[in-house]
Amino acid sequence: MGTGVITGLTCSDILLIPDLKEAVVLAGAGGLGRYINRVNVMEVPDVIDWVRPGEFLITSGFPFSGQPDLITDIIPQLHQKGVSALGIKTKRYIDEVPERALELADQLDFPIFELPARTSFSDVVRDIMERVLVQEARELSQLQSRFQKLSKQLLHGDGIEDFLQTLDGMLHNPIVLLDDTDQVFCSPQAEELGLAGQLPAWMQLRQEGSLGISFLTVGERRIRAYASAVNDKRIDQCLLILLEWNRELSVVDQLTVDRVGVLVGLEMINAGARREVELKYVDQFLQDWISGRIAAAEDLKLRAEACGCPLPERPLRAVTVGWLEEKPELKQLQQAVKRVRARGDLQHVMLTLLEGELVLAVPELPGIPPEETFGHLLAELQRSLAKESCVFCIGDRVQGPAEVRFSYESSRKIARIREISGSGGPYVDYRKLGVFRLLYHLPELAEIDEYRDQYIVPLREYDGKHNTSLLQTLQLYFKCNRNVKRTSAELFTHYNTVTYRIDRACELLGLNQDDGDDMLELQLALKLHEMGRRRSGDYLQERR
Repeated sequence: MGTGVITGLTCSDILLIPDLKEAVVLAGAGGLGRYINRVNVMEVPDVIDWVRPGEFLITSGFPFSGQPDLITDIIPQLHQKGVSALGIKTKRYIDEVPERALELADQLDFPIFELPARTSFSDVVRDIMERVLVQEARELSQLQSRFQKLSKQLLHGDGIEDFLQTLDGMLHNPIVLLDDTDQVFCSPQAEELGLAGQLPAWMQLRQEGSLGISFLTVGERRIRAYASAVNDKRIDQCLLILLEWNRELSVVDQLTVDRVGVLVGLEMINAGARREVELKYVDQFLQDWISGRIAAAEDLKLRAEACGCPLPERPLRAVTVGWLEEKPELKQLQQAVKRVRARGDLQHVMLTLLEGELVLAVPELPGIPPEETFGHLLAELQRSLAKESCVFCIGDRVQGPAEVRFSYESSRKIARIREISGSGGPYVDYRKLGVFRLLYHLPELAEIDEYRDQYIVPLREYDGKHNTSLLQTLQLYFKCNRNVKRTSAELFTHYNTVTYRIDRACELLGLNQDDGDDMLELQLALKLHEMGRRRSGDYLQERR
């Protein structure tokens, strides 16, 4: 069969049937384009419970004998049920169809035919169903032909892109495939329309479970779309979406999309399996490279080329991803890696799981500031993991791939210091760690503990005895750059109360607020106390 449009039997075709050539359209001429897929005979009052969408309902008028106004009541119900048209014999049980019923049919574009008195219902059913069955046979033949052609194409290994191109040609409309990593594959027409850039619209279809017919806005056009779930049993449902751009979607077009979804699912499983094997080699290479297990430059180059991961001779930084909350499970991290790798704007980023941690290597590229790349990465990870809890611990900038291990070592150290010190912000490097980068390296000596306790113990004892918050107030006071107004706002406490607490603490410790050295020593003691609490894992210690 060719790829032309196949249309079914419509209400207007009723008048072409020999036995119905004398039928008259009484109302609803605007709906003569409706398709008919079966015939039903109505001779009982409760027919509404038995009708089906697409039916041509015919009657002798017997159910309305003596009460023709019932036709007026039944017209909206038939329309709501999806019945295509109503054919009524007159002159035997009813003289004519009430005017109000005809007005309603015109408003709803619901065709009502007056059937000739000598019409034989058995002949009508036979004539219409013969035409319907012939049409369905044609559609099934075309559907089978399409399915066989596309099956052979995938069996020959042409891939998803060529598959979508063929489907595009068959259906004469653009097609979009959304996979489980939110990667968008477009047929040629969809590519020309820039539909890959409408990812939020495709994701919304999946999130809302909008399978079947729905409506989308593409550019300035409001169009119909038909979405079918691809049967690949992945975490996020894959969708095959056919857009009504050039011509109306036919039933056989929709059936084609449904049936080939199975083929697409199998192809994606195969492609995914091949990709998984390839990525294992890539991951092993990235882990060996970033951790510094590949010593020779020649070995590094050969292995990079062998796994299809060439390393640009450019400055780069390694990044260890930390977590403000509970670390995601391994499967979640693996899925996040897939999503990042699928993004076209992040292809230059190399990421893997190394010793259970998510690690990135980000080269500097012309025209792409590192800040832009980090921003896209952070947004993608937060979306993939459904939480805003990741922190980029950015290692030192190194001059090329051979030195990446030094950047990785510094990023791991920054991650440890950040975890202990509690430094905030989505991006942390040595500069943002401040004095904590020095305090972290102090040995655990009794002298250091004595220095810290000289300031902390009196405050804790006073707070415990008087049920006050001198220690907490001082910590926030220094975080607010010694701004009493900001501190009181953060604590939801009156300005004078905060002033009193700071004065009382300094008096208790014998410190002068106007002496810079005194305030520096106090702040260092508070930071040592903060680090000591985080090292012990007790984040709420003695906050009374």
